[in-house]
Amino acid sequence: MSKLKNMRVIRIPPFRAVSSGEKTLDAIFGDGGFEAWCAAHRHLIRDLLYAPANFLWHVGDPSTYGHGLNVLIYALKEDVTQEDTAPYEIIYFPGGMFLVATGDEKDDADLNETVRCMMDWIRESPVFEYGDFPRSGMCNMPDGNGEIDQALGIAQQQIFLPLKYKSK
Repeated sequence: MSKLKNMRVIRIPPFRAVSSGEKTLDAIFGDGGFEAWCAAHRHLIRDLLYAPANFLWHVGDPSTYGHGLNVLIYALKEDVTQEDTAPYEIIYFPGGMFLVATGDEKDDADLNETVRCMMDWIRESPVFEYGDFPRSGMCNMPDGNGEIDQALGIAQQQIFLPLKYKSK
């Protein structure tokens, strides 16, 4: 059996990002929302080799997941200023350690099973415990244009749960 059960532990370094601020999913992804602004300002966004340079997380109580407030951030190029990103704010993402796995965004049962397996792994870990930020965990979609997802018949969602070392 796989020790990491097809998950991985990664460290994301701190970085500067443009933030949607706390908004509903419709305000982030709907017509004229933050995602549309980012698409129109791709020249400000930091390009990565193969992984998306964005993360989405939920703000607030877990009972509001899916219909409460969320934050979407995109990593920025080094020379981008607050004037460039107006009306959106530049934030400093603190980075950290994360347990990462992939589920099918189109299938709630698959996403729930993926998160359950991740939480079980964290609970059983002799080294790690659940981290502090973002409390809800975060996600992104590795196939930005959807071509691979269409071929697979799924919507890959990478799930990042925060980790910290257990106190000794």
